Amino acid sequence: MTNITTIIYWKRYNMPPIKLIKKQHIWLPTPLGLIIAILIFLLSSIFILKNLAHYLAQQQSINAPILIVEGWISDLALKEVIKHDKAADYKIIITTGGLIKTRNPTKYKTYADLAAAYLRNNGLNTSNIKSLPTPESAQNRTFLSAVIVRDWLQKQNIKTKQINIYSQGVHARRTKALYQMAFGDQYNIGINAAKTIEYTLDNWWKSSTGAKAVITETIGLIWVKCCFYLGEYQSHQEKWGLYQH
Repeated sequence: MTNITTIIYWKRYNMPPIKLIKKQHIWLPTPLGLIIAILIFLLSSIFILKNLAHYLAQQQSINAPILIVEGWISDLALKEVIKHDKAADYKIIITTGGLIKTRNPTKYKTYADLAAAYLRNNGLNTSNIKSLPTPESAQNRTFLSAVIVRDWLQKQNIKTKQINIYSQGVHARRTKALYQMAFGDQYNIGINAAKTIEYTLDNWWKSSTGAKAVITETIGLIWVKCCFYLGEYQSHQEKWGLYQH
C-alpha cells in the first residue's frame, strides 16, 4: 500500500492520524535558578556528610534488665560496657560473637567467650554473664546472633521485653535494626554505640578506616532495610540463611 493510498484509506474511514512525535515545552532553570540549585545540593551534601556517621552510630539506650554485648568490639569499648553496667546494674549480660579467625591464636575460640572473659576479669559479676557464641552460618552474623539470644531467653523463660545492646561506632544502627527484626515489634530494644579511636564521627572522611566503615555500614543498612530476607520464625532459613530441601 502506497503512502497516498494509506492517507485516502485513513480519511475515508475517519480514523485518527497516528502521531509519533509532537512538540513539547521544556522548563529549564535560569542561570540564577541553576546557581541556587547547585548551592542547595552542595549544602545538603555537606550536611549529610557531617551527620551520616552520627546517624549510623545510634545512641538510644533504655532502662532494661538485660544487656547484650557484641563480642567483637574493642577492649576500649568493653571498658565502656563496664562503666555502663555499674550505672545500669543489669541482671543479665550476654556476650555474642562467632569464631575468632586470626593468625595469633588465643585460648578463646569465639568473640563471645573472649568478651565474657574480659568482663569477668575486670570486675563484673561473674554469675550475671552468659556467653552465647554464634555458629558458622550463611546467615547474616548479627542477625543470627540475635536469633541465638532470642531463643536462649525463651528457653530460660525470661519474660522481659526490654533489652539493651552495646555495639561500637557506625555498626550500631544496623545492629539495632537486625535485632528488632529477630525479636519483633513487641520488644523494646535500646542501643549504645561505643567510641572508636580509628576515626571521629565528625571527620570520618579524613581517614581511610573511617571512610570504609561509614560507606560499608551505609550500604549494609540500606540492604537490611530493603533487601534482607530473615526467613520464617524458627525456620531453617532464619538460622542458616539457606532453604532446606
